[in-house]
Amino acid sequence: MRLPGESQQMIDRKRRLKAGILAAVVLLMLLPVKLLAVLHIDTSYSGKFRNHPGFAKILADLPFVYQESFQKIEKSLGIPPREQMYVVIMFSDHLTYKGFRLRGKRQSIRTANRTVVHYIHLDLDFLINGQATLFEEMTHEMTHAVMADVMGLKEYDSLPMWVKEGTAVHAADQGLARIKALTRRGFDINAIGGEDENIDGNPISLEKYVENYLKIRFLLKSFGSSALHRFVKRLMKSNDLHQELAVCFNGLTEEVMNQYAQDFIKKTLVENSRPVTSQENLQRGIRFFDEGEFLSARLALIDALYGRLSDSEFQKAAYLLAECYIQERNPQGALQLLQQFKPDPRNVPVDRYEFLSAYSEYAMGLVTKAYFGFKKAFETSNNKAVQEGALYYIIRILMELGNKPEADRVLAMMKQQFPKSTYLNLAHRIIATR
Repeated sequence: MRLPGESQQMIDRKRRLKAGILAAVVLLMLLPVKLLAVLHIDTSYSGKFRNHPGFAKILADLPFVYQESFQKIEKSLGIPPREQMYVVIMFSDHLTYKGFRLRGKRQSIRTANRTVVHYIHLDLDFLINGQATLFEEMTHEMTHAVMADVMGLKEYDSLPMWVKEGTAVHAADQGLARIKALTRRGFDINAIGGEDENIDGNPISLEKYVENYLKIRFLLKSFGSSALHRFVKRLMKSNDLHQELAVCFNGLTEEVMNQYAQDFIKKTLVENSRPVTSQENLQRGIRFFDEGEFLSARLALIDALYGRLSDSEFQKAAYLLAECYIQERNPQGALQLLQQFKPDPRNVPVDRYEFLSAYSEYAMGLVTKAYFGFKKAFETSNNKAVQEGALYYIIRILMELGNKPEADRVLAMMKQQFPKSTYLNLAHRIIATR
């Protein structure tokens, strides 16, 4: 495959990036495939981050993160994507609720024509300064929105806080982060389980958020994900907490659950307060990664890398951390990690390493390097997923460079070698729309 010159390519790429950001800014979008949910991004924000490159990236990423949040909610709670719901994203520099600082907030209203609209408020200060990720905040607030949309606004609001906030923190994979924040700050183990909510039932402390999450975690660990998913789905239909606890968890009552959960909560906090070796953090990171909990995996793997690891352990930790950064749309962080070592096939999959490196370069605009990286990943891999993905991105790059004949040739090869690939439809769309 030949690579054309890049002089015109760089100009075209900048134009396309501008167009993509503009499209996100004025977005009133119907999601593809099964999702018919309508997303609108409010463009009236004029705060201190208006011209910040981080804000431009958030605008460009939001349509994709929005769709991904539905997938994460379905995986974590078993709630299928809504066929139709209306969501408005709004931005703030200093988001508060009754004097309390918030990273995100959901407000749902019913309009005069009975349409329910969910307003998701995001605090840009947290997002742009790296104290939170767009994906976790969107998933958290979208969990509230989706459950309220299914149940009805009044019915959802009537649920106890451990259900509402516990499921949102769990779905957004924020549990470990909040536990670590609490253990760093310190806590009174005897105060865990006390009343700590405002007059509207909202948690007002880190302890309460952690407690709410760990109650959901207790159910998950005690009864499994299938039982938790069944509980959430049945609860959204019946709005009968006591009935669904009993049906889904072997006759469990809320009183008994709270008793057992308190022991689980205290044990978890004590366990997370003790010193942990780098090797333990590495194993935690691997476990979280395998479970798809990428934020928790990232936190554990960062802690592992801060300690003493062997060369092989370092490679495993750095590689998995790069995978986590890719999930969080942080290609620069991923590439920096991948460039710190030469992969040993005994420790990391070399073809996947090459693919991730190329993907990170592509996302950062390093198209020439990305092209050759994807080409190398394809030629050296026996992994079908890596080969399909590499060919797809090669086609994308060739189309961006204006070389449609070569892109058509690669697509024909892809059809021949991988006739059932899910990438084929995407590749056809890329060629048809350019």
